[in-house]
Amino acid sequence: MDTNLINPLKPNELRRKIEILRNELISVGLEKGLSSKEAITISQELDNYIVRCQRCCPKDYA
Repeated sequence: MDTNLINPLKPNELRRKIEILRNELISVGLEKGLSSKEAITISQELDNYIVRCQRCCPKDYA
């Protein structure tokens, strides 16, 4: 079960999570490479949060 559906984040929380994941991805990418397993996992999680943010706040992505 997707716990994100039970306890959804507010738009500002989504944006903050996206910023944290972007910074983490940059750091891991520089250290281990963007094709590392860790970077790919972070990238996929980041993609998920971006899609969620686009769905809840479409005017921000028009």
